[in-house]
Amino acid sequence: MARFKDRDKYLTRHLFGAGLECPVKLYYYRQDYPQNQRSRPFIKHAVYNKRLLTALARSVYPNGIFIDEKQVKKAAYKTSELLQREEVVLFDAVFEHQQMMARLPIVHKTDNQLTVFYVRTKAFDSRKHRITDSKGHINSKWEKYLLDFAYQVYLIQMNHSNLNIQAILVMPEKSSSAYTDNLPLLLDPLDYSSKTESVDASNQELLAKLNVTEVVNSLINQSNFAEYYLPESTLKKTLHYLSKVYFGNDKPESKVGKKCKSCEFRIEPERLGKGNKSGFNECWSSVMSEENPSENHIFDLIGPGTNRRLANGNYDQKDIPDDSIFSSTSVVQSEGRISQEMRQALQVHKKKDKEVPEEIIRPVLFDELDRWQFPLHFLDFEAGNYAVPVRKNRRPYHLVVFQFSCHTLYHDGNWKHREWIDDLQSGYANYELIRRLKRIPDIKEGTIVQYSNFERNALKTIRSELQYERDEISDANQLINWIEKIINRPDSSHSQPPYIADLSRLVKNFYYNRQMESSLSIKDVLRSVMSHSSYLKDIYSKPYSSSNFDQIIWWQSDGQGGARNPYNILTETGDSPIRRGTEAMVVYGKMIAQELNESRHEAYQNALLKYCELDTLAMMMIFQHWQRKME
Repeated sequence: MARFKDRDKYLTRHLFGAGLECPVKLYYYRQDYPQNQRSRPFIKHAVYNKRLLTALARSVYPNGIFIDEKQVKKAAYKTSELLQREEVVLFDAVFEHQQMMARLPIVHKTDNQLTVFYVRTKAFDSRKHRITDSKGHINSKWEKYLLDFAYQVYLIQMNHSNLNIQAILVMPEKSSSAYTDNLPLLLDPLDYSSKTESVDASNQELLAKLNVTEVVNSLINQSNFAEYYLPESTLKKTLHYLSKVYFGNDKPESKVGKKCKSCEFRIEPERLGKGNKSGFNECWSSVMSEENPSENHIFDLIGPGTNRRLANGNYDQKDIPDDSIFSSTSVVQSEGRISQEMRQALQVHKKKDKEVPEEIIRPVLFDELDRWQFPLHFLDFEAGNYAVPVRKNRRPYHLVVFQFSCHTLYHDGNWKHREWIDDLQSGYANYELIRRLKRIPDIKEGTIVQYSNFERNALKTIRSELQYERDEISDANQLINWIEKIINRPDSSHSQPPYIADLSRLVKNFYYNRQMESSLSIKDVLRSVMSHSSYLKDIYSKPYSSSNFDQIIWWQSDGQGGARNPYNILTETGDSPIRRGTEAMVVYGKMIAQELNESRHEAYQNALLKYCELDTLAMMMIFQHWQRKME
């Protein structure tokens, strides 16, 4: 689905939804304000899943005609022309009215009835969920979908008032399973123009197809219903208002609040430093005196309390009264875990340029580390969940673990790196992963270290799959027995080894350093520890080499007395580098859904291997710093 050359001349479904969230966003979109890049991997993953679902829904229409014009007017004209036929199925049909446009993935006309399909990615369970409640109100989790759909149906009505329109909302059905292996490859979601009639029609059970005509028509035609969900009394008046905002030059009044926390126009500090405009800052400057309102905003505080502080008018961390938070001294002198409120207090004191501790390590952290048994296996999985299952008898968004990295650290300080990635030829990734993990020497005797409990939970998921397919997998019993020996280990908060230890729990509860900011993700914790640790500086200022890296220097100065984030250094290594787990999901999705040429496949694979290796190296680095402190 190519982007229209003249798309910016129209109010689209996306802009309609953004305007409902906050009309000021339409002004920023129209003026081409820069947007935050952090959400892009999540958007790409959602787009990939939407393409999978769309391709599956289209597979029952082998005679569907694609509307592939590159301009809205031409595409709308072609759509209207083809809808003159008594029966026709159109893909990417376009409807345009008064500088508003909509594009529907599937429309099916028979006589004077037009059935239109709108595909969304949130899973629906027909056994539990309902679109509306007992009073006829739209359930909040589906509200955005139905408002967007009403916008699109309204434009169709303006073009074809003679047709009886049936609105079908399509979502992945939680309670159904795939009948076919390798569906993403058969569907080819990366090519919107491909035909998929070879897909078995039984796989349509993966799609919940909900007739929402009644509620959509209520949003369009009944003002007493629409006023619950729209800023104006009717959809027509709302569209007039939002169009006026988008195409006009006047900026609406900013109404700031909790909704701003995820605003796409709050851009990264480095881009602000380069002089980029910030829509977030412009909105919040009406209630904050700071030149850069996003710099010290309470949205960056770890943990609860945002609503209370907004109500009190404490928008800047510096505005928070000292007597409402812990003192630095009380945090240092307290025993037990470091709570979120304590971390918030240290963040606030730091913003106020007050003295905060260089580092806090609660004694219980050392107690746990002392119980760990060598060798230490720092283990990380990369996994994906896709709207269309990659294996038969699996439900939408089932987990596919396609890669692991393991840094094994021995008592003498030497280490060995081992890894595996799905080659798409050795059978089902989840089962092959277990076979490869079993080959790691001493993994049954040493301590396995994870960051969060994801790896343990993934192994539990794979065990359930093996139990279900025990009769079909020749080595199922061996794999199940091995998994159970691993997942039944306790965390190192218990006294009896061997362990699966959760490094993130130790960070969250028992560790702090002055370089830490608003996130406890491994990427941000690693940067803070490297900036703080002279020991890591000494080790990783020297070249690091492995099967994926050649003489790379991980400790590099940021020019401000600290260390650059190694994940930023990773982006400079080539091979389409990956920086987040969501990006890894997208890359693997492309690998399983498309026959890539050799060079592209190799580049994707190298990117995945490098990213996953850095995750386990990061865990080992954090441990090495703590180990040095113990000594």
